[in-house]
Amino acid sequence: MKKLLLISISAALLAACASNPPVDNDPARARAKQGYADLNQEAANYPKSSASAETAVAEPAAAPSIQVSNATFKTTPTVLVSPAISGKMAGSIEVIRRNPLAKTAMEVINAYLTSRGYTVVSLESQAQLDEVVQLQNDIAGNDEDLSYVAGLSVGADINITYAGSIQEKDIVIDLNASEASTANLLASESVRLPNNGDDSQRALVQRAMETAIVNLENKVRDRLAAELEKGVQYKVVAHLTGEFTDDQAEEISNIVSLQVRKKFNKMQVVSMSRNTYDLMVYVDPDKYEDAQMVYGEFVESLSGLAKVRKQNITKKLIIMEIQ
Repeated sequence: MKKLLLISISAALLAACASNPPVDNDPARARAKQGYADLNQEAANYPKSSASAETAVAEPAAAPSIQVSNATFKTTPTVLVSPAISGKMAGSIEVIRRNPLAKTAMEVINAYLTSRGYTVVSLESQAQLDEVVQLQNDIAGNDEDLSYVAGLSVGADINITYAGSIQEKDIVIDLNASEASTANLLASESVRLPNNGDDSQRALVQRAMETAIVNLENKVRDRLAAELEKGVQYKVVAHLTGEFTDDQAEEISNIVSLQVRKKFNKMQVVSMSRNTYDLMVYVDPDKYEDAQMVYGEFVESLSGLAKVRKQNITKKLIIMEIQ
């Protein structure tokens, strides 16, 4: 599951932290980037008040009257919400800390998802994820969007990214939801609200985000519930570092592909070369309590043929060497 996306913030809300952004042909992100200057100016002019006033979310408006999904989850899904920004996770955290509009947007999303039964991971406590992202990059190759690794590191099942911009005096909110394990896009939602001068910039952001998150969650809930029926997901990246002959490397590959596979509910091979395995495994949570227990199956299965050494294990990401 490469490239779990879900961290998009209002281009305007992000601009302060972004420099030399890469060329991006995605329409949603292009719209967001057009609004960088406008939103940054709005944020600069945003009236300063007490800390509590800046961070508190206004009383939410009534949720849009749509038929929301009632799909239930076998296990409680975890969601990582963040603004969309290229580069390391620390950049997104800085945006949230400095821009009250970006913080309001995230708080609206988090509050709604919590009310719907999700476990929401706090973005502001995840600065240490940069090291994990870099480690995955070093092992599995360069990757322009490593947000999915951040989600896996905190145990996320889904990543949600948000962006916002001002277009012809309207406010536009863009949301994306993707699988944390694969970075596959699940759904997108865009909402435009006119600025009639009756609401503050913050109130407009809040109202637009309340509508967008209800619509987005309704699109992905059934699919996520079905995915969780397969079991709890873990991403496994294994790198052969020992001096193996081609025959030995092939034998190790066959053991992983055939014997280790039988231990889990399901194994999906994302990619497998001679020296690098990129796998997704689905396990029974009653049998495997955490990533360490999943890692132990690889150690046991390859015992006598190769040594397995952990490089990094987080909640749903296992990076190891086969020596």
